[in-house]
Parts: sequence; structure tokens; C-alpha cells
Amino acid sequence: MSNRYILEISGENIEIARTEIKYLQETYRDFQIIYLENKFIVIDGNPDRAMNSAFTNYISRIVEENDYYSNFLGSGMPEGLFYVRVIGKPKTETEKLESEIGKNLGGHGRVSFKSPDFRVRAIFIDKWYLCILIYERDKKRFEERRAPMRPFFSPVSLHPKYARYLVNTSGTVEGDTVLDPFCGTGGILIEASMLGRKIMGNDSSLNMVMGTKLNFKYFGIEDYKMYNLDIAELSIDKKVDGIVTDMPYGRSSGINNHDIVELYKESFIKFNELLKSRGKCSIIVNNIQFLDYARDYFNIEKIVPVYQHKSLIRQFVILSKIN
Repeated sequence: MSNRYILEISGENIEIARTEIKYLQETYRDFQIIYLENKFIVIDGNPDRAMNSAFTNYISRIVEENDYYSNFLGSGMPEGLFYVRVIGKPKTETEKLESEIGKNLGGHGRVSFKSPDFRVRAIFIDKWYLCILIYERDKKRFEERRAPMRPFFSPVSLHPKYARYLVNTSGTVEGDTVLDPFCGTGGILIEASMLGRKIMGNDSSLNMVMGTKLNFKYFGIEDYKMYNLDIAELSIDKKVDGIVTDMPYGRSSGINNHDIVELYKESFIKFNELLKSRGKCSIIVNNIQFLDYARDYFNIEKIVPVYQHKSLIRQFVILSKIN
């Protein structure tokens, strides 16, 4: 059985989708990226990590590769009913191609759109790949955890898929502890818990802390630590494996009347203190100039701009601790 797979990633921000997969590769080291082209990533190894990504829509196991779809033999296909979908070609061509490929694969009497035993994806990238679909992202999964669906929420809460991205690019694995020092309503920590991380949160607003606990209860999350402290006063017993957070922004952070510049200075000092050696921070900032205050303690590994709406671009930043 082939150990190569094609990931079809979301086209809304290809750079952020690729970055997520690259960091999952670096963290787990049980798969390797072979080829990238537009919305496609070919990997060799374990596809399970990509199933936990925020921006992977489909994963298909490669059965055959050929320069011409007419040369597909279908020898690696399982028994049973199926149908074919062609990906990577104009929609005006797909219906004809699907019919031809289906016939070549012995589809007479085996094609079923209502109750297939498996689904075939014929994907054209640099050449043709005959694949069996093994995973399709349930889009409702993230929508059910959006801020308005929680008992306690803020209108500016991060979408769950971006929260998941932060966790997946934090260099942590299942069982590791991640800290969100500005946890707000707890959205990032909810995703972290669902990915098997131990979670620790902090917010200087007691209202936010109580609201986060309410959200945890709603999602059945019981194992966590929460603090209600100013960032400069935050102290924990053991250093954490990763820091994931959406940094406060605006002229004033609204946190104990801090000046936003002082807040960032204090934050990076505290991140350095609380994070294990060579640990990572995956954070969001509005102004990359604030990252100047991190340079004494962290290397800037990656910055990906994400358009939230016409007037707001947010910078998704991955930092690694210097020592």
C-alpha cells in the first residue's frame, strides 16, 4: 500500500495553510513534504497529523501516478462501489474526464454516487495522481465552536480554525502544556485541549476568567489551570512547552490601564521566563514593530499576514526562544 498522500488545503490563505503543515512536519517528524503546488501538498508518511490541521480539506492516498490519465490501471483500488472526482482541471472538462477514468477503472456496474464503498480522486498537479479519499474535513466542526455558539463570548474572538493553527505551530505535542497568557474567552485553549494539550490560561479580567471557565464546562473540559493576574505578575510552578495567544491591541490594551508598548515589553520578558528552553510562541500581533521588544529573547521564525477584513491585517508570528 502506498505511503504517499495528497493534501488539498484551503485556498483562503495558502501561505498559512502551508506553514501549518510545515510545522506539523517539523514537530512530529513522521511524515515528509515531497512536493507543493498551489493548493496541493504531496507527503510521504503518516497522514494523521494533517487530519488535525485547520486548513486541510481533503487527504487522499495515492494509488498510481502517470503522465496520462488514460494509462491508469486501477490495480491498487479496493473492491466495491465507487465514483470518480477530477481535481485540478477546469470544471468544463471534469464531467467528461470523470466518465472516461471511471470506465478505464472498470466502473461498469460499480459506480454509485449515493452509497459508494470508497471515493476516487483523480488529481492533476505536475502529473496525474489516482487516489482514494481517506479524509474530508467536517466544516461544521469549527463552526459549532465559533464565539457566538459558546455560552460566553466576545465579538472579537478568534475563529476556531485560526486558534487551532496557533496550537499546531507551537512546536508542542499531545501531553505538552501550553499557556495562553491573554486567554480572553478561552477559544485558543479549547482547541488546544481538543488536540490533547494540557492547558493553562490567564487573563487580568476576572470577568474573562469566569467566562472562560463557563466555556470549558460547556465543552466538557475539566483539566486546566487558570490565573487572574496582570502579565507582569504571572508566575507558575513549572515552565510551559509552548505559548499560544492573541496579543492585546489598540492604543491601550484595556488591561489595568497599561500602555500597549509597556505591555508588549513586559509580555516578552515574561514569555521568556515562563517558556522552556528552545520552546516556541505562536502569537498574533497587529503591529510587527512590537516584535522589536522580543528580539532579545526570541528568534522570529515566521510571519504570515492574514486579512481579517478590509481595514484589518493581523500578523501570525512564530517565535523560538533563543536559549
